Amino acid sequence: MRTKNFVVFLVCIICTSVYLCLFGSQRPTIENIVSQTHKQLNNLKSFKENLIDGEEKTLEVDLKYLNLIGLKRPPPVKYYPADAWTNSSLPVIVTAVTYDEEFNAIGFVRNAQHFAPNHTVMVYNLGLGQAELENVLRHCNHSRCVVVMFDLSQFPSHVDDNKLHAYRPLVIADAVIRAGVILYMDSDQRLTSGRLEVLQAAAERGGGVVSWPTRYAASTLTHPKMFDFFRTTPDNFLFVPMVLSSRLLVQNTKLVQEKLLLPWVQCALTAECLAPVGSQSSGCRFDKKPQYRYSGCHRYDNSALNLALALAFNFDDSKYLYPGKESFFRQAKSSEEGSSETSANLMGLSPNRNITPPDQNS
Repeated sequence: MRTKNFVVFLVCIICTSVYLCLFGSQRPTIENIVSQTHKQLNNLKSFKENLIDGEEKTLEVDLKYLNLIGLKRPPPVKYYPADAWTNSSLPVIVTAVTYDEEFNAIGFVRNAQHFAPNHTVMVYNLGLGQAELENVLRHCNHSRCVVVMFDLSQFPSHVDDNKLHAYRPLVIADAVIRAGVILYMDSDQRLTSGRLEVLQAAAERGGGVVSWPTRYAASTLTHPKMFDFFRTTPDNFLFVPMVLSSRLLVQNTKLVQEKLLLPWVQCALTAECLAPVGSQSSGCRFDKKPQYRYSGCHRYDNSALNLALALAFNFDDSKYLYPGKESFFRQAKSSEEGSSETSANLMGLSPNRNITPPDQNS
């Protein structure tokens, strides 16, 4: 009886050991399978979300907007130098004025006529009132000055927000496609030299663009989400100098139009690209170390310009930075804009002289 009990006990131990050996070792494997399955499902979900984000963050815009500024012309398409104005010295000098910049426009026209009398001036009217427009026209009433009526209401609503400066790439693209070569300047910029042939020569030697750098990196003043629209990352721009968009010489070459102007305009027309959620232009933290880190400030169209420029020229800034030391510009003083008579006298010009009307269609 004792032997029988012992045998039964021994058999139980053996069976238990066999069970544990066969099934106990499989439990972690099953758990691993379940865990791996969940992980793969999560990865698939993340992939789908990223894919959706990638599809949303594109620079595709309605062709009707591009047609308005000539970026999608029917063939044959001509580029600079084959397509450029021949009845004016190049570059054509361009600015844009909004509803409150009447005196800036007048000061700009006089300054350009004083330093570069053989160069045509194009003033893009983005919303001057009738009285203000008539005042500007009194000073822009000859063959070397053209006022272009530019209706921002034809574009997406955010373009009319002056804070974003979405109009700037639109004006630059429209003007350079018309004229072939332009020197764009914000209306509060003034020339200090008429030697614009130096800038034209620099553009010829480079990539068809001349710009002026700041002391900041492009990554410092560009919201991280904007990089997604250009299919790049902030790390690629840590040592790319941020250039100004308030003064820019542009030639309408094939590369410039397709690789620079087109993506810049497309971003300007895409609100999520131009002004990503959370972006702001104030509250900059330049005390962050290292200084190429995002400062918390975003420069909207200026940021988009810098991304498009660097990508267009494969991060070779020698193709688009002005290499010389000569100064060509200054900021307008407020005293210059308050009195048209005083400004005219300082320039040696008569504010009411009679000159033949423009010969360029606006």
